[in-house]
Amino acid sequence: MSISANWMYFFAVLGGLIAAYRIWQNLQKLRRHQNDSWDARLIDQLRKRGSDPFKPHDVDFFLAFPTQQGAQSLAAQLRAEGFDADVSDTPENGDLRHSLHAHKSMQLTVPDMQELSRRLTEAAKEKGGRYDGWSAKQVPKPEDIADRTR
Repeated sequence: MSISANWMYFFAVLGGLIAAYRIWQNLQKLRRHQNDSWDARLIDQLRKRGSDPFKPHDVDFFLAFPTQQGAQSLAAQLRAEGFDADVSDTPENGDLRHSLHAHKSMQLTVPDMQELSRRLTEAAKEKGGRYDGWSAKQVPKPEDIADRTR
C-alpha cells in the first residue's frame, strides 16, 4: 500500500468519526428539545382548559430509583428547596422500585418548568434513576369562578 492510500484511509476514518459525533450531538439536542416541548405542551393544555397562568398551581413530580438511598437523597435535596417529598417502595415497578413523589405549589412558566425538568432529569440520572415528568391540577381563572357561582 502506498503512503497516499494510507492517508486516504486515515482521512476517511476521521471523516466517519466526525460524522458519527455530529449525529450523536444532533440526537442529544433532539432529545432535549422533545423534553422541553413536553413541558410547553402540558402548560399549553392547562391554559386551553381555562387554567389561570398567573396563579400558583399544585404541581406533582414523579421519579423512580433502583435504590432507596438514591430516592431519599434526592427527596432530602428537594425538601431543602421547599418541595414536599415522599418515597415509597413499589416492587411491582421492577428495577426502579423506589418511587419519589415531590409536590410544590408554583407558577407555571415554560422556561422555569423546562429548567426544572432538565435539573430533575440530571439529578435522577446521577443516582441511577429516572424522571417521569410532572402533572398539575387546573386552577380556574377568576371569571370562570364567577360564572359558576351565578
